[in-house]
Amino acid sequence: MQMNILTHNHWLNHYVLNKEFSLLAGISSNAYRYWKNGEAAKFDDARVVFLRKESILPKYKELVKQCTNLTGMVQSQAFCKYTGLAPSHLIEHNNSCIYKALEIIDVCDVKLVNLQKFYDDLGLSYNYHIYIEKCKYFGPSPFEKKINLSNGICVGYY
Repeated sequence: MQMNILTHNHWLNHYVLNKEFSLLAGISSNAYRYWKNGEAAKFDDARVVFLRKESILPKYKELVKQCTNLTGMVQSQAFCKYTGLAPSHLIEHNNSCIYKALEIIDVCDVKLVNLQKFYDDLGLSYNYHIYIEKCKYFGPSPFEKKINLSNGICVGYY
C-alpha cells in the first residue's frame, strides 16, 4: 500500500473518500492498508484518507460509482491553508461573503470545497496561485492583481 501526500491545491478527481467507501462496502476504514496495490492519499497535516479509484480491489469497483464525485474538490482544511483563509469563513452562520462564493459539500462529516469551480467562477487560469485577504492589505494595481469578492474581501493571484 502506498500513501501519498497531496498539495493543498490538488483536486480529488481520481479519488473517493475512504470513510464513505468503507461504509458502503461494510469494511473497516483501515482495510485499504492491507491491499497489495492500494493507493491512498491525504493532504499535508490532515487525517482524512482518500483512496485512488483505480487501485480499489476489483470486487469493490461497483461501489466506487456510488461514492460522491469529488471532481475539483479539496478538503476544506487544505483550501484554507492554500488561500490563507481562516476556517471560520467556511461556516454558513458566520455570514461570510466567501462562504456564498464557494461550493462546499459535506461527505461523512468531511467538509470539501470545489476549488476548480472557484477558479472557473473567477475566470482564472488553474496555474495561478490564489490567496484571500482584506482588500485594504493589497498593493495598488498593477503591482498586485486582485478580484473583489465584496467591499472588504479580495482574491489575489499570481
